[in-house]
Amino acid sequence: MRTFAALTVTGAAGIVLLKLLATVIFPLFGMFMGLLAMTVKLALVAAVIFFVYSMFKKRREEADVA
Repeated sequence: MRTFAALTVTGAAGIVLLKLLATVIFPLFGMFMGLLAMTVKLALVAAVIFFVYSMFKKRREEADVA
């Protein structure tokens, strides 16, 4: 009977620790994913701006040559 009591206490403590860890890890994971999405979004906007700038730059250089 003593073994089952130790097993029950260990299992209950494990579940409590898992719940406490989940309340810390899930918000951190969500914040990390949000920052990652914001980084990708800013990189995409920068790439589009660079592409448009390079297109106008090529047209200006072609107009200067002719």
